[in-house]
Amino acid sequence: MKIQRKVGILLSVATLSLGVAGCSGGDNGNNAANDAAATDNAATTNNAATTDNAATTNDSSNNAATNAPAEEETGTVPDLKITAFNWGWDNADPAKDIVLPELTKRLGLNSLTYDVIKTGSYDDVVQKLQLWASTGGSDWPDFVATGADGKTKLILNNMGESGKLEDLTPWLEKYPNVKHAVEKLLPFSTNPHDGKLYSIPQNFSNMQAYAIDQPTIWIRKDWLEKVNLGYPKTVDEFYNALKAFKEQIKDVNGQPVIPYSAFSENFRNMINLFFPAGQNGGTGVWYTDADGKAARSDVTQPENLIRALTFYNKLYNEGLIEKESFSLKQGQVDERGNQGRIGALHGAYWEMANPYTDNMKKTDPKAAFVGIQLYDPAVAQGPSLPQFRLEAWSLWAVKAGLPKEKVNTFFKTLDYVLSEEGTILTKYGIEGQQWERNADGKIVDTKAFFDETQGDWNKRAHLGIDVYSFIPNYEALIKNQAPSGYEMREDMIETWKNLGSKFPTEFITDPQRYVDPGDVENKATVGQSERYKQLVAKAVTAKNPDDIKKLVEDWGKSVRALGYDKVVEERTEAAKSINLDSLK
Repeated sequence: MKIQRKVGILLSVATLSLGVAGCSGGDNGNNAANDAAATDNAATTNNAATTDNAATTNDSSNNAATNAPAEEETGTVPDLKITAFNWGWDNADPAKDIVLPELTKRLGLNSLTYDVIKTGSYDDVVQKLQLWASTGGSDWPDFVATGADGKTKLILNNMGESGKLEDLTPWLEKYPNVKHAVEKLLPFSTNPHDGKLYSIPQNFSNMQAYAIDQPTIWIRKDWLEKVNLGYPKTVDEFYNALKAFKEQIKDVNGQPVIPYSAFSENFRNMINLFFPAGQNGGTGVWYTDADGKAARSDVTQPENLIRALTFYNKLYNEGLIEKESFSLKQGQVDERGNQGRIGALHGAYWEMANPYTDNMKKTDPKAAFVGIQLYDPAVAQGPSLPQFRLEAWSLWAVKAGLPKEKVNTFFKTLDYVLSEEGTILTKYGIEGQQWERNADGKIVDTKAFFDETQGDWNKRAHLGIDVYSFIPNYEALIKNQAPSGYEMREDMIETWKNLGSKFPTEFITDPQRYVDPGDVENKATVGQSERYKQLVAKAVTAKNPDDIKKLVEDWGKSVRALGYDKVVEERTEAAKSINLDSLK
């Protein structure tokens, strides 16, 4: 049985399970990552076709049969299984999913199995890959979507060099639509040792269609009105707002209010605001210094790190963040947010702010979180839009030695993901049920669907909407999409207004932001994330400013003792091979 032109959707499934909006993992993935232990139990859904955002392609890709290579060279198989990791967001509910049945029908497959490997955190994903690699790849799935961090790329490249993973270069030549969709990222995906491709981007960002999903911070608009304050713009104004919340907002249902929910499992904070733009995302962010060498902001700018930690220390000592901030589980934070006890927090709209608002409105119609941008006057003259980094949030890898017909079937699914038809189905659902066209011919939620979900990504995901995502077809999205459901929410309209624009203005062009950690860096930074958390926790709870200064000084000495100078050499050399022409 041959797969017809509808084949492509399948692939998308693995996509979103790996990384929504910036989900590449690690501390800079900006997605909820629970620290619970990983589980090997895979949630299996049969007949699961996949595709969410379809990859960039020309309008001619609306007919995948026309674009697909001739099938006489390589046949197809009727059954396909793909695997993906999930470390903390909602999947489709089999009882409610309206997308998978339609995908299955369009694909023409006898069966399509989608295995979700649930893990407690992104670190657990990396550990699972390392375990598979240590067994020589015997447990490696045929087609798997992983994260896209440097350690994962290193594992995939090592597996490929040892003959355990397929070189995907020939398949991209066979399927030019797929190649066209990912070619901007290929310079960052190619194995530097042998020039082959052992992984290709599956879900990645694009400036044209990139909405700022994660403002610096979300704050209660209704609380600001109660204390007669406007939106804070500087960190000092933010402090004043938090202090007013603590002093003037009454308890909620007999429970004390929490001016600012910081840290917890996600360890989100505003430390990046205390550094020059593009030079810090918490810690460990590399940039090119004035001498053209690699530099790490937390090491080379200790005064900025001290200022950031001193700010949080002040909030902690004055009770503006909870004393148990470093031990709270995400579920506990969610409970406080849903109860309406939190005044400000970090998070993407689909994770926290919108769901909290929806729950609060059940008892308080005026309650609303709104996104804002802040800046530190010591390093900036005002808030600015974040620069945009072209990056993959997750990667596809294919096990070596599979029958060509099976691999061909896999790539045919990718090819369909590039179609406009596939994009519309997986991104929006079924016409008349979840979406319709407005007077301008753009796709909008039906009233019933918007009333049901209120733009909440997780609620939409239960029906399979935006879950089966893969290589994004941004051209199809821009052509068809009206402002999405969440953009039409009052809280999001206010957020866009505060941010000044929906889109970043330019790409990050510092090559250091595109250098993957090398062998020296991977060895030197083992345990860095946990050490950083300990640094922040100790500094925030320190008794006096001198203790904070001493902690930061010791931090810098420790980093240097672990091989900082050698990492600088490695990164400076690696940056010479970064091809930024693809960003033009």
